[in-house]
Amino acid sequence: MTTNASHNPATADREIVVSRLIKAPRELVFEAFTEVRHLAQWWGPNGFSTTTKSFEFRSGGVWNFLMHGPDGTDYPEWITWQDIVPPARITLLHGEFRDDPGTFESILTFEQEGGSTRVVMRTVFPTKELRDEAVEKYHATEGGKQTFGNLATYVADLAEETSDTPSPDRAARVRVHSFSVSIDGFGVGEGQRLETPFGHAGTRLLEWALPTRTFQEMGFHDEQEASNGVDEAFASRWNTGIGAEIMGRNKFAPKLGPWPNEEWRGWWGDNPPFHTPVIVLTHHPRPPLEMEGGTSFHFLDAGPAEALEKARELAKGRDIRIGGGASTIRQFLQADLIDEMHIVVVPIVLGRGERLWDGLEELEQRFRIESVTSPSGVIHMTFWRRG
Repeated sequence: MTTNASHNPATADREIVVSRLIKAPRELVFEAFTEVRHLAQWWGPNGFSTTTKSFEFRSGGVWNFLMHGPDGTDYPEWITWQDIVPPARITLLHGEFRDDPGTFESILTFEQEGGSTRVVMRTVFPTKELRDEAVEKYHATEGGKQTFGNLATYVADLAEETSDTPSPDRAARVRVHSFSVSIDGFGVGEGQRLETPFGHAGTRLLEWALPTRTFQEMGFHDEQEASNGVDEAFASRWNTGIGAEIMGRNKFAPKLGPWPNEEWRGWWGDNPPFHTPVIVLTHHPRPPLEMEGGTSFHFLDAGPAEALEKARELAKGRDIRIGGGASTIRQFLQADLIDEMHIVVVPIVLGRGERLWDGLEELEQRFRIESVTSPSGVIHMTFWRRG
């Protein structure tokens, strides 16, 4: 770690410069700055966390958020992205609020050095006094070192997650992605059947997702042009690093009970969007079902722990996704087997159906939670296991 690299003589007494060599490709390091789902994992010194109020990564876009200190103090933060040149440079203005007179400028550069990336952040304060206060009172230099250390750790995990050959030393995580619930907590409506797979909810729980590029590429076509905004930023991680899925019987088929025959092959046609092994939890096992595109369905009568053990065998070191429905996710949460969870709160009231949160009192004590509001009206809530 370097903290005095290439000071500009004209602004040297107003600058802090922090540099770190990170063992990851430049594009991947740059990506960690581009989406709030990444930033929430590493931004800030050790012991700090963030709550995002709004986020838009573009020139002129704003990241409005709170930093939560380890002593319980909250710090309002306002970042305006001034200039973005992927994957080489980001210029930003950083203050406590819009038009803060104490706002300072930071320029981040990303240089490839072999298989690693040199990240340099040069921060220039309006006055020497503000710079000195940041160093002496807020320990900005040490905070910058710790922040880049957290970035390096996170990018290493991200590289493993996206690798085709995960490290044998990496522990596979259990994740939930893009699972929608109504504001009264229902993950599906009442009356699921062949004609209405989501019950009386219809497609209302999915309307935030249908326009995203990720869902359109999965075959959920929408009349709108594919979007790349906040909703897409969250949806796009749906299948990253996943080696197997576990789903409930109701997600696979419209009816419970014994199979009348083995003709039912799921809702998704001959080439389902999973492209991994999928375990279907059912009290009525049947032979495995091989599909096009790498998807295979394995029917298992088991509880969460046994199902997860089988999924780890099938995933070959990659992460496992708990695909739903609500009762399946709830069972894995009750068994304390989920490491990371993305829940989308949709502004509708269903009143009846299958609820997600029943019996999960004090869940917030097991997870660190980040919330991001989307222009579509939904709230993206991300849960990370504490510790």
